[in-house]
Order: sequence, then structure tokens, then C-alpha cells
Amino acid sequence: MMDNLRAASNSVVLKVILALIILSFVLTGVGSYLGSGSNSSVAEVNGQEIDRAKFENAVIDERNRLQQQLGEQFSQLAGNESYVKQMRQQVLNRMINDTLLDQYAAKIGLAIGDDQVKLNIQNSEEFATNGKFDNGKYRDLLNRFRIAPEQYAEMVRKQLLTQQLLAAFAGSNFALPTEAQSVIALIHQQRDVRLANIDMKALADKKEAMPSEQQVKEFYEQNKNRFTAPESVKVSYIEVDAASLADGLKVSDQEIADFYQKNKPMYVQKARTSYSIIVLAKESEAKDALEQLKNGTDFVTLAKEKSIEKDSAAKGGDIGWLEATAVPDEIANAKLTEKGQLSGVIHSDMGYLIVRLNDTQAAKEKPLDEVKNEIAQNLLQDKSYQKYEDLQTKLIDGAGSNNLSLADAEKQSGLKALESDWFTRDNMPKALSYPEVAQAVFGGELFGIKGAPGSNSELITVEGDRAFVLRIADHRPEAIKSFEQVSGDITALLKRQNVMKMAQAQADQLLVELKAGKGDEALKAANVKFGDKQVITRLSEDTQLADSVFALALPKEGQPVYGVSTDKNDAVVLVALDAVHPGKLDADQTKAFNASLVQQDSGVILDALVGNLREQAKIKIGELAQ
Repeated sequence: MMDNLRAASNSVVLKVILALIILSFVLTGVGSYLGSGSNSSVAEVNGQEIDRAKFENAVIDERNRLQQQLGEQFSQLAGNESYVKQMRQQVLNRMINDTLLDQYAAKIGLAIGDDQVKLNIQNSEEFATNGKFDNGKYRDLLNRFRIAPEQYAEMVRKQLLTQQLLAAFAGSNFALPTEAQSVIALIHQQRDVRLANIDMKALADKKEAMPSEQQVKEFYEQNKNRFTAPESVKVSYIEVDAASLADGLKVSDQEIADFYQKNKPMYVQKARTSYSIIVLAKESEAKDALEQLKNGTDFVTLAKEKSIEKDSAAKGGDIGWLEATAVPDEIANAKLTEKGQLSGVIHSDMGYLIVRLNDTQAAKEKPLDEVKNEIAQNLLQDKSYQKYEDLQTKLIDGAGSNNLSLADAEKQSGLKALESDWFTRDNMPKALSYPEVAQAVFGGELFGIKGAPGSNSELITVEGDRAFVLRIADHRPEAIKSFEQVSGDITALLKRQNVMKMAQAQADQLLVELKAGKGDEALKAANVKFGDKQVITRLSEDTQLADSVFALALPKEGQPVYGVSTDKNDAVVLVALDAVHPGKLDADQTKAFNASLVQQDSGVILDALVGNLREQAKIKIGELAQ
């Protein structure tokens, strides 16, 4: 599926569909549309069961999505039981949230009928041809994403239901007043916690943390596909860079003079005029200034003192020499013809102008000395580009006359072939890092039998006036890495997993003791202690920890609620939740907050609504969810 997405990554149509898919993942997980056929449940939400088959399909889809997104990194994470457990919990949470939203929508009378879904699809521009719904185009696009029509219809239904829920909130300052304060209280809620870190470094030093050689070998044998080395190559190549070819080239004075004589019309200074201006904000001020000028006041002095156009004022009003096409209409219409002549007051977009004609110059040829450097530069560029084209021709001829070696191309062009180190498609050398080169190297056309080096490439031109001819010097096909290559990485991974298990087990045991009222002795024996109070909000930087803290039940009668979590560094911590403080805003802040939510981040509304629904719901988690 991801191959199709990459191939169509620039398609606006497919991006729209992808947005719908992502939205579905956020609220439910695509897998929740696919399950069937089991009476076993993983959870019960207000008496409504969540089917186990749907849950397991959702987990599979989530794993596939993360595999495509994270690649080899996910393969390593998937070996971490704690991570997998957390991922399954997140999938279940999404399905619970989806169920709660469905129940809430039904409660307030919101529903999406089949006709609404059908009409929405038929009116989608993504599936239209010449303004009309094109069923062939619709099915083709869904096929490219491997989505069944009934799946897509259900995704659209969920999106329309979400829009209805948001619209219910958006109309008139949260049209659902019973939820408004709950949303604010939840979004701005603060939770006072204390954290106790499990000493994972001490656990890592224990003998049982180190996996045995047999365990490492077994892991390798069971997971060989996780240790695939990508296809890699070495190439020999000759590069032509037009920018570097000017080095050593010279242009003689005679060449410059000859070019100047043949192209004199290119070097004519057109007629131009010099003006100065004074700009004032009011017409009365401009009339007064004009009167002062007529009575002998110096123009430069008055421009510096009075003009509101700062750039020209700093130069006594001078706006420089202008060719006829560059003279603003307001000034041209004043029809000034004599040096020192003043205009009347002219109204313009800048304000009220007074213009003075300073001088005029008739058209004239520019002397050779004035344009000599310009001509020399142009001639050098012409020579270097001509050399660039000549070298390209020689490379083509040499590489073609002996297409199993770059020797003839070197000889004819006078350029030396270079050889790269080993590289893959994902880590191209800087000198060769162009899409055209990558396609030529890894497209398969330059390989011979069984991946052996084949023929020379054709001339490959890339941006920046560069060209390459290259050939494969050596090739390593995609292959599974040897045990010796990866044993160190596997050992580190398994050791990390063992430490996480040990830390989790220790934290779970301490949690039991804390809940039984024997926490002080157990913590002391384990050399673990809680730190000072911290305030956690939904917007805290450590989202992993914040999610766990906000999943804890509310403390009662001043007694802390305990839990186990991992932080952003994947360290295992005990959490003591001491107090919960609901968010509060005054009337004006509430009004502004509600408006900003509707306009800027509707997702926050949904999060808060779901949070409120979860607090009020009766949710039972079954053992099958583990």
C-alpha cells in the first residue's frame, strides 16, 4: 500500500483520501471496520461489547502502519513487550473512544444515513470527471489504496459524524452548554504527581540482564528478515561541471573589442532624466512648500526637512536617473522640459508631490571601457558553456565506443574517472546525490547477468549544468546480514528488553505493596523513593508520561492513586497522583477560548469531549485485550 502512496504522493486527490484514512486511524483504527464473527469481547462500554476479532484486526493494521512509517526502527520496538502492550492499549483506547462517540451522537440525536454517505461520495471532487461523479475513477482510486467500497463508505460515515459533533459545539459558543465547562475543565486540568524512578542502570548491571549466546542466536534465526542489508553499489563516474570549466579560460582584449564592434546596439545608453521630489501628507502643506520654493528656498534643504518619503529626502529629494519607461505617470504628466523647472502640486498614492527637473541626457553609446568587464564575463560564460557541450559530446562518444569501461571516455574527454565508496539508494554520496543519478544506478539497466557490472550509462544531465557518465564498479544485492554482523545489536536489544521486564516487574510488585499500604518498607528495600511534586498537564512535553497520568482514576479522600508508566526516555517510573485541579476560566476567557477552539483546533474539542465521556462511562476491560 505504501508503494502506491509514494508513487502518488503529489496527487491532490489521493492526499484528500489519505487525510480521511488518517482521521479514521485517529478515531478508530481502520481495522475496526474489518472484524467479524466472534462473540468474545475485549471490552465493554456502557454495556456495549467491543468484539475481539475487530480489535485484533485493528492491532494488525496498526502494526502494519507503524512498520511502513518507522521501518527497521519499528522492528526493534516490536521486540519490546512493554511497547507492544502499550500499542495494543492505544488501539483499544481508540476503539473505546469511537464507541463512546457513537453512543453520544445517538444520545443527542445525531446520525448519518446511507443516503448522506452516498451523496457525500458522489459530490466529492476527487471522484469527478468533467464535474460529474465517475464510478470508474472512484473504484480505481480505492483499488490503488486497497480499500473496499464498504470500508471507504464507513470511513466517510465516521468523518461526517465527527463533523456533526463539531458543528454542534461550534454553533453559538458550544451549543451543548452541559459540556462546555467540562471541556474547559478537562483541557486545562492540572494533576499533582510524584515520580519514583526504577534504577534501570542497577538492573542492567545484574547478571540476569545479559542474554545468553543461545538466546541471541535464537532471536537471530527467528527474526532474520529484520536484519536485511539493502542493495548497495560502488560506481565509477566521470563528472562535467560547467561552473568549473571557466577556470583557466581567458578572453583577450581583441576578442572583447571585436565583440563590442559587432554588437554596439546592445551597449547604448537610452535617453534619461534626473528628477527630485518633495512628498507631503496634505495638499495645503504642499502648496505652502511650493510657494517657498518659488520665493527662493533651497529645494535640497526643504526636501530634507519636510519630505515624508524618507529615502529620497535623505538625498535632498533626488530619485536618480530614469529612462522614459521608468518615469511614473504623475511625473511624466507634469511635462517638465527645462532644467530647474518645478511642477505644480501633484496628487499621488504617496501623498502630494512637488517635482523638479534636474537634468536630461540624450541617448548615447556606452564607451568600450565602461562595458569591457561585462563583455569579458559574457564571453567567458560562452566559452565555458561551449567547452561543457564539447566535453559532453566527447563523453558520449567515448562511453559509447567502449561501453564496458570508462577508459575511452577518459581518453577522449581528458577527464579522470572517480570511484565512490559503497552506498545505498538512501545514502547517496553528496557528489552523486541527484534523483536522475539514483534512478540510473538502482533502476537495473546498468547491471549485467546476476547483478554483475553491465554497460556504461548514457549521459545523465542534472540541475546546475552538471553531467555524468557512470558504470557499476561493484554490487551487493539485498541480503540478510550475517549473525556476526548483528549479534552485538541483538545482544543490546535483548538486554534492553530484559532490563525493561525486570524494571516493569519491580514496579508492578511495588505497586501491589503501595496499594496494600506497605509501600514505605518495600520502597526502602528496593532503594526507590518518590521525588517532589510535579504538575502535569495535557500539554506537558513528556506526552508518554502525561497519557499515563491522565489515565489514572481520580484520588479520593486525600489518598494518592498509584500507577506505573514509562517516560519519554523509556524509563520505568512509579506514579503517585495526589490531586487533580480542574481548569477554570472567567467569562471573557471562556468566550475567547471556545471561539479559538472552534476556529483553530477542533481536535482539542473532540479530545476533551471524549475525556468527559470516559469519566462518566462504565468501561470494563477484558483479559483478551492483553
